Amino acid sequence: MGWIVNICRLNFRQHTLACAVLSWIVGTLASQGFVQSAGAQDTVDKDYAGELPRIPPRSVAEAQQSFSLLPGFEIELVAAEPLVTDPVAFAFDAHENLFVVEMRDYSEQESERLGSVALLRDTDGDGQMDQRTTFVEGLSWPTAIWNWRDGVLVAEPPKITWYRDTDGDGQSDQAEVWFDGFQRSNVQGLVNSLRWGVDGFIHGATSSSGADLTQPQAANNTSLALRGRDFAIDPLSKSMQPESGGGQHGMSFNRWGDKFVTSNSDHLQQIIDLDGWLAQHSGGVAIPSLRRSIAEDGPQAEVYRTSPVEPWRIVRTRLRMSGVAPGVVEGGGRAAGYFTGATGTWIMDAEAGFGLPGFDTALVCDVGSNLVHRKQLRSNGLFMTANRIDVETELLRSDDTWFRPVQLGDGPDGALYIADMYREVIEHPKSLPPMIKQHLDLTSGRDRGRIWRLKPTVLAATQPATAKVPADCSDAELIVRLTHPIAWQRRLASQLLVERDAKSQSTALQSTALQSTALRDTALRDVVNQGPPEAAVLALHVLFRLGQLDQATVRVALQATNPHVQAHAIALCRQAKLQQETAAELKQIAARPSTHRVQLELALTAAELTSADRLDVLQKLMVAKDPLVRAIIVTAAGAATPELMASELVSAAERQSWLQLMLPAWSKATEPAAKSAIANSIRDGLAQQADAWFAALRSLPSAADAQRLLRLLNTETYAAVMQRLDDQIVAASEHLPRSTVTSVAYLGLLTIDRQRELAANLLVAATPEEVQIQTIDSLIWCDAVASSKFLLSRFFGMTPVLQRVTLNGLMSNRQVLPSLAEALETRRILTAQIAPDVRQRLLDTHDAALKQRFAKILQAVSADRVSIIEQYADKLELRDQTNEIEAGQAIFARVCAQCHRLNDLGNDVGPPLKQLADKSPQQLLEIILDPNREVDPKYASYTVLLRDDRVFAGIISEEAASQIVLAEAGGKRHTIARSDIAQLRSTGVSLMPVGLEQQVTPEQMNQLISYLKKTSK
Repeated sequence: MGWIVNICRLNFRQHTLACAVLSWIVGTLASQGFVQSAGAQDTVDKDYAGELPRIPPRSVAEAQQSFSLLPGFEIELVAAEPLVTDPVAFAFDAHENLFVVEMRDYSEQESERLGSVALLRDTDGDGQMDQRTTFVEGLSWPTAIWNWRDGVLVAEPPKITWYRDTDGDGQSDQAEVWFDGFQRSNVQGLVNSLRWGVDGFIHGATSSSGADLTQPQAANNTSLALRGRDFAIDPLSKSMQPESGGGQHGMSFNRWGDKFVTSNSDHLQQIIDLDGWLAQHSGGVAIPSLRRSIAEDGPQAEVYRTSPVEPWRIVRTRLRMSGVAPGVVEGGGRAAGYFTGATGTWIMDAEAGFGLPGFDTALVCDVGSNLVHRKQLRSNGLFMTANRIDVETELLRSDDTWFRPVQLGDGPDGALYIADMYREVIEHPKSLPPMIKQHLDLTSGRDRGRIWRLKPTVLAATQPATAKVPADCSDAELIVRLTHPIAWQRRLASQLLVERDAKSQSTALQSTALQSTALRDTALRDVVNQGPPEAAVLALHVLFRLGQLDQATVRVALQATNPHVQAHAIALCRQAKLQQETAAELKQIAARPSTHRVQLELALTAAELTSADRLDVLQKLMVAKDPLVRAIIVTAAGAATPELMASELVSAAERQSWLQLMLPAWSKATEPAAKSAIANSIRDGLAQQADAWFAALRSLPSAADAQRLLRLLNTETYAAVMQRLDDQIVAASEHLPRSTVTSVAYLGLLTIDRQRELAANLLVAATPEEVQIQTIDSLIWCDAVASSKFLLSRFFGMTPVLQRVTLNGLMSNRQVLPSLAEALETRRILTAQIAPDVRQRLLDTHDAALKQRFAKILQAVSADRVSIIEQYADKLELRDQTNEIEAGQAIFARVCAQCHRLNDLGNDVGPPLKQLADKSPQQLLEIILDPNREVDPKYASYTVLLRDDRVFAGIISEEAASQIVLAEAGGKRHTIARSDIAQLRSTGVSLMPVGLEQQVTPEQMNQLISYLKKTSK
């Protein structure tokens, strides 16, 4: 057995070569009948101990020798066991002492309260911690920490508690719960990453477990629900407010306050926080996603480890691929080599020397691959793009599989600090099959842990020394330190100024920003335009937090030449309620070319201006190209959106896209003045550019919304518009098949009787399929209930594609479901004509009585997937002939392309079909016929019932405070306001339906799998 352990100790290249040789030996012996290939006899009851050797830990010295660093960097030990164990988070205080959260009760000992907070000190100044005090103990699953005044805030779900040391002995003697209600459903999805922001608040990540919070110490103890959202703490009032979020573990801000998170394999994302603003200004406008994966090499990017792949990962992947163990098979069946456990996102300034000159650097750990990865951040509008810096290598790698970098941060010296939990196994216990888990010790390493310091060699020798620790600095000295080149020093200076309520103590602060206009203007102009712009951002926010930000100061800041400073100044106008006093300056900025971020802040702030000034600013912003900025402009305009369309900056080519944003809000207008303005805009628009207006009207959720707008026209104008539209559709239908689908799309704007009259001539075999689809869609869009009888009477004359379109459309309104049940019972529709995905939706209807009725009619698909798979497996064979591959492609287009994309065919709704060539035909068969064996929560199906009786089914691709985005089969996405939702329910199953064997014969399955294997190579 020793030789297996030795292989596990090899570096990555040696390990790969050894495994290749071993694989050749085993394969050769197997071919001779001496041994069976590994995994050939995999079963639930098999003893896998022989394949799961324990890997011993290494000493601190050996671990330090295990690191591979890029040239120009060095790594040093800061602390190790027994001084610290299981570090998962840390924070330096104002005395430059190090507080460390120790999560010894990871991962299954949540009731044993083994967690603690250690206070570490470097008493001899050699850079290594040499003294420990246990500041707090007896915690359960502690995960995050931040220092505040004479104590620390500690996230220990369900609570965030302020632990204080009031007598200076290094131990907490007071505890005060600030927040309670963070959930604990996932040990790897707990609240984490408390950080001081440039805005003077402490921010944190809620993670996947969510929260339903109370705020015991806040003046207004309101409850707060956080699902898919993060939070910001005001430590002065001990209150919390929600903010946009959605990461898992690891959150960081750059010097401008841009927010970056990571989520498991989706290793780098950026978030724009509009949560609070949207909660106050919801106007029915679809808001684009506020969270975006920004890594150019994709979420689950390649990583280049030097450590061997742990034996349990190899065995688990094999068991998952063979179906012996449940679980998502990632990486096309590879056990490693890509991000699987991304964590600890951190952003370093360009000047810190961790990346390419002139660009900030994003650093991300992969705890499963024992490395720290880095990316170059490039500006790309509101969202950045992140490019891999290192070619087939990483910034820091270890060939020790015990190296577990779980969290990153910076320190007083500007270096990168790494919390190394140092564990034998880091994995969610529920992700380990019992036959593997019984041979592992998930507590192994509970008595170990290290903290490392990584820094550029050149900068380490030239970094300016700080004569005093921040705690010993006067307020005037702290203001100077806002300009410090080290980000940690700047941030802590801003925090201490807020902590000390420095407005009444700091002569330097008064002379810089608060005294006479001349002094203030001169001093602040120097900071804003000549000093470091990041210092100006911090100074402005400190002034605001101290209640000392006045309009004269803001006016100077608004003229900043740096767009980041200007954007923050605009935001502070809004937050300090100084927007009206500075309206003239805001209008001047709006009239000049500016960055997307400045445009966004202008739009957000314009919403708070008086109507005339608001319209002036927003009309000037109509040059904006970014979809999010445009959506905020329309939302901010409110009832004044008709006037926006009068802006000369709106080109004819872009008019339709602007209208599609505006019309949903227009359809809900109730004020007479607003209705009159809308009517004038519609009248003038239809006269000048009718097609753009018809297309925008057709994009509304329902014909009722469109008619509500058209009926604002006077009777004569309305009649003329409808006649013009009727003539256009008739002319198009008379020139089929050469007519465009676009004209037929407007059919739903006519009266229902006229629609049926024209549709009767369009729903015939001679009409192109795309035109018939548009006709059916228009009828259902107009009135699904009224159109159901008409469409069902023609059902047998429709092709399978048209039948699917009809059924999917009719199911979108629950009032039609009884008619569908009756049609099935009377055999006007045959059960054989019901596709599996349609069947699944009918069986999962909200109405219990209808659900039982459909179950009886459809005789729900048998749950015995094993026997069905066996029947298909007996006839399974790959086909490599061209005609067979083409037949497989046709089957894919018919039954799979609704949700999956392969090359250019299909839709991106379900999981991406990457690297299918690595899966065996048997594995593909099982995935297709038993999609619910293991459902990735990201792709679980939901049904949404709206208050107007419309029903949607799909996966939740995005969510925010005011809306969700539902992606349905076929690729269509619905942005749904939460206020419109009557019921949201998870089906608990995959969007991929059970029962595809009713559509695909064994022969066709062979063709489909042959196509999948061939095309995905």
